[in-house]
Amino acid sequence: MASKDDGTEDDRQTLLPCSSSTSLTLHHASGDHQVRGLPILIATILICTFLNVGLAVWVAQRWKDGQLVQDGDRFCVHHLSRWSPLVEQVEPNWHTVLFNGSFLKESSYRGPAGPETDAAWEALGGDYRSVVIPETEAEEAGLGPDHVRISQHYGGGLPANVEGLHHIHCLNLLRKTLWWNYEYYRDLKLGAFKNAEFIVRYHATHCLDILRQQLMCVPDVGVFGQVWYQPEGEPRPIAFTDFNTKHKCRDHEAVRKWAEEHQLPPEKDVDMSLFYEMPGPGVFVNPEVP
Repeated sequence: MASKDDGTEDDRQTLLPCSSSTSLTLHHASGDHQVRGLPILIATILICTFLNVGLAVWVAQRWKDGQLVQDGDRFCVHHLSRWSPLVEQVEPNWHTVLFNGSFLKESSYRGPAGPETDAAWEALGGDYRSVVIPETEAEEAGLGPDHVRISQHYGGGLPANVEGLHHIHCLNLLRKTLWWNYEYYRDLKLGAFKNAEFIVRYHATHCLDILRQQLMCVPDVGVFGQVWYQPEGEPRPIAFTDFNTKHKCRDHEAVRKWAEEHQLPPEKDVDMSLFYEMPGPGVFVNPEVP
C-alpha cells in the first residue's frame, strides 16, 4: 500500500511539472500569435483607409465632371455660362432643333429689306433696353466698381444687357449693311443709321468682330454630310453639302421673354439728368469711347 501511495505521489510530482510547463508554453504561444497578427491588422486598416479616400476622390471628381449630377441641364448652365441672374431665373430647356440650312428656300429672316423682314428680326429681342442687375449680384455677374450705377432715386443697381440678345442685334445690323440692303436703311435714318456713315462702319465692324469672337469661343464640332441633287437635264447627280443638321439648343424664347420683362423704362419716361449716379472718387473714367 505504501509503495502504491508513493507511486501515486511520484506520479503527481511527475505530472504537475509537465502540466505547468504545458500551460506556460501555451500562454507564450498565444502572446506570440497576437504580436504576429498586429502588423496584419494595421495593414488592413491602412488599406481600408486608402480605399475610402480613393473612393471619396473618385466620387468628387465624377461630381465635378457632371457624371454624378442628376440634373445635367442645370449643371451645364452653371459650368458653361458666366453667372448672371438668368442662370438662376431662366430654365435652359435644352431641346433638339433641326436647323433650316436651305440654300435656295429663304426664311423670313432672309427676306428683302422692308417692314416684314424687320418685324421678324425685331421679335427676336435684339433691340431691347437694358435690364437692372442688383448691387448685391454685381460682382458675381462680373460687374465692378467702375461700371455705371443707376441713382437711388430710380432704385439703384447697374444697367446691363443680355449678351446673347446683343449678338442678335449685331447680326441684324450686319444684315442691314449688306450692299443690297444698305441704301434702304441709310435713307430711313433710324437706329444705327441716324449716325454718320463712318460711325455706321465702326458699329458694323464692331458687331462683326464680336460675332467672330463668340463663334471662336464656342466652336460647333458637329459635321455636315453631303446629299445628292440632280437638276432636270443633268446627266449625273451632283453632291451638295447638307446644311440641315440637328443641334442641342438652349431656349432662346425663355431668355428673350426674361429680358423683355426686365427692361428699364424708356428714356422718355424718366428724368435722364437724375437717372445715373455720377462717378465718384476712384471710379475710372475712360478718356475716349472704349
